[in-house]
Formats: sequence, structure tokens, C-alpha cells
Amino acid sequence: MMKWTKTFTSIAAALAISLVTVSAQAEYPKKPINVIVPWGAGGDSDLTTRVWADAMEKELGVPVVVINKAGGGGVIGTTFVANAKKDGYTLINAGLSNVLVTPNFSKTPYSFDSFVPVVKFTAVPLGILVAKDSEFKTFDDFIAAAKTNKVTQGSWGAASSGTILANIIADQAGYTPKFVHANTTAESMVSVIGGHIDSAVSFPPAFGPHVKADRARILVMNSKMDAYPGVPTFADYNIKGSFEGWSGIFAPKGVPEEVVTTLVEATKKVMKDPKVLQAFNNMGAVVDFRYGEDWVKDLKETYAIMGEAAAKMKKK
Repeated sequence: MMKWTKTFTSIAAALAISLVTVSAQAEYPKKPINVIVPWGAGGDSDLTTRVWADAMEKELGVPVVVINKAGGGGVIGTTFVANAKKDGYTLINAGLSNVLVTPNFSKTPYSFDSFVPVVKFTAVPLGILVAKDSEFKTFDDFIAAAKTNKVTQGSWGAASSGTILANIIADQAGYTPKFVHANTTAESMVSVIGGHIDSAVSFPPAFGPHVKADRARILVMNSKMDAYPGVPTFADYNIKGSFEGWSGIFAPKGVPEEVVTTLVEATKKVMKDPKVLQAFNNMGAVVDFRYGEDWVKDLKETYAIMGEAAAKMKKK
């Protein structure tokens, strides 16, 4: 009798612990979630994250607070989250620059492996732009001229994602860009329109108004967009790789799997909301909802490509 009593007691204790664990997991989230944007307010990453956060707040029933923690080219805010408590209440706005490019090209206190990818919600395809009256009518024209080392190209900093991607594109196409760096993509576009530089790498939120006003032309882009029909892609020129800026959410490595699952499932719901999709569209961002193993595999491959590009650039 004593043996059965002890056995029953052990089973009951184990069941109680299990129920407590399940209950704790089911309670997430039970307090405000902070999402760190490692850039200043008003940029592409900030705006897309705020759309996601507002929708998630309604879905999860707790405040989802966007906090701008800019500095160090995104390193300060990203490092803050890498070192944050791994409970799912401090997340990072992840993108090409802060989690894939910067760790490869600079010495940072974190790496891609410091985080768990949660979701990607938008992308902005990189394009190469020229002025409307440019002599370069096609990307073939541009490549031919660039091989003579006479073509200038605007970007937004020597170690920026735009410059890195432009170098990878140029390496495959067989030319060397002559970069003229500005502070932002918007500034580069102004220089193109003003005739100060021959071309620029840019994203739709920056080049869109100029193209629509017939001041600039897109020679080539990362992917097709309904707003710009007929524009060829890099793949059409046998240039391999994904050349886009994107916005998503990562959590510190070590966060419970249940937290990631909760965030993914909630995002699935908000990404079906026409108002959310329209908000992204209004800012020129392409809805590109991704999560899970296939996405993580792509991220790892891109991270490796960035590492190879960094190694080549350091040798030059």
C-alpha cells in the first residue's frame, strides 16, 4: 500500500509541475512587449514595425511598444536586445543591415547566432536608378559603361547594406562601382536627379516619388513590383542572390519556443487584415510574410554570402 501511495504521489507531483509549466507558457504575453528599433524614428524599419506592433497589440491583448534605440549603425539597439532577458518581452526589429551585414563587416558584440528569427513581414527590393534623361537606357548600357570605370553610383555609407549589395552585384556583373556616399537613400536620389552622379542604389520608399514624377528610371530591381511593370530583375542578368531590404522581428537566442510560436501564430492573423496590408503598401513596402525553417535557411545562406563579400572587400 505504501509503495502505491508513493507512486501516486510522484505522478501527481509531476502532473502538477507539468500543468504549472503549461499554464505559464499559456500566459505569454501577460505584460507589455518592447520592440527595439535600432534606427531613428520615421525610417522604413520604424514605420513597418509600428504597423506590425499596432496590429499585434490588438491581437495579443497587451501593449506592444516600439522603442527607438539608434546609434552605431544599428549596433547599439541590436546589442541591447542580444543581451536582454530571454523571456520574449524584449524583441528587435531585424533587417538586412543590423543582423546580416554589420556583423560580417564590423566587429560587433553580437552575431546572427545571437538571435532567434521570428517573422519577416515586409521587403523593399533594391534597385539601380538613373535620371530620366540618362544615356543609360538599359542595365546592359550601364554595365558596359561601368566596366570602363567611368560611372558613379550613389549609396548611403561605405559599410551600408546598399553599398555591400551593390558591390556583390557589380562583382557578378564584372564592373567596379565608383561610389559617392550620402547619408540616406533620399539624398542619393536627389544627387541623381540633379545630375551630380550617374546612378544610385535605392529602395522604393526613396525612389518611388521620383519615378512616379518621371524624374528617374529604374534600370533593374531585385524583384518584380506591380507599381513598376516591365522592370527587369537581377536574376534576368544571371546575378545570384537576394538584394532587398527587409523588416522583421528577432528574439534573443534562448527565448522559449512557445514564445516564438505565439508570436508567429498571432502574426499569421494580423497579416490577413486588409488594413494592415494596405498600410504596408502605402509606404512602398512589399508584403513578404515568412517564418520557419525555410526562411531561417535562406537567412543563413545570405549571412554566408555577406561573409564572403566581406572577405573579398577586405582584401582589396
